[in-house]
Amino acid sequence: MSTPRLDLRRLAAAVATALALLAPALPSTARAGDKVQAGRWEITATAELPGTPAIPTTQVECLSQADVDADPVPELDRGACRAKNVSRSGNRVSWTLVCSGALNGTGRGEIVYQGPTAYSGWMTLEAGGTTMKVTLRARRLGGC
Repeated sequence: MSTPRLDLRRLAAAVATALALLAPALPSTARAGDKVQAGRWEITATAELPGTPAIPTTQVECLSQADVDADPVPELDRGACRAKNVSRSGNRVSWTLVCSGALNGTGRGEIVYQGPTAYSGWMTLEAGGTTMKVTLRARRLGGC
């Protein structure tokens, strides 16, 4: 029984890492007046699975002005998962997620911008009868 749990933990860590890698592309979805600033960002993605401890992944990324200005929807469509129904409203962006292949499931998520130097969000993914939740927190640390 411990082997499936270990596999779920690995899956959670992989998804959290993928979201942390994806997160720098998301800030450009805010209204033009609420765009985040280019610079060095610390992004923490924490994956939670029922019956297992939370798995945090933190990384620091340099977000260029081109990254800030880019449309993130193509970035959401990397790998086996595709973003659908992307909706922008004020300082929020939300989407549904459809994954296929080894990670077959569906989910949804939302990012909320707290101004040009911070954002937070969440995503749920139901795959293989298990629901995983990933929370995101990001803050600008300064210039690159």
